Amino acid sequence: MFTEEERKLYRVEFASYAKRHYLKNYERKYGRAWEVTKRALVAQFERIENLVNNKRTNTPIHRSADERYWLIKHEFAVAGTKQSPKGSGNRAIVCVDREERVVFVLMVYHKSDLGAGGHAETATWECRVREHCGEYLAWLERKNH
Repeated sequence: MFTEEERKLYRVEFASYAKRHYLKNYERKYGRAWEVTKRALVAQFERIENLVNNKRTNTPIHRSADERYWLIKHEFAVAGTKQSPKGSGNRAIVCVDREERVVFVLMVYHKSDLGAGGHAETATWECRVREHCGEYLAWLERKNH
């Protein structure tokens, strides 16, 4: 039996691109603190609508016309670092499917990881997400055409 609260939770999945790339950097750099942080992020993303509605994360950058899908940039701090989420430079890019109640974590990175080389941070991560996580963003491509 599930409680009413458990029925409202979103499932959280990390995209293979996120696992293969940036997550390994966090594991090496922060060790146990990263594990604590990752669990906290999952707990937050399980309640993604509360985060958005209570302004505890950025508003969705992109939304599908029917509001089924959201693309969100979430700022976070690693446990024990005594930094604010915004000041830490740590970001997670997530795609939310509100109908299926799943949050796909597409990228987890520090803004210096992107090596933007003159490009804006947003343009760099959008390019990488489109290139490596396009299967999660078919709705966005339809919207832009």
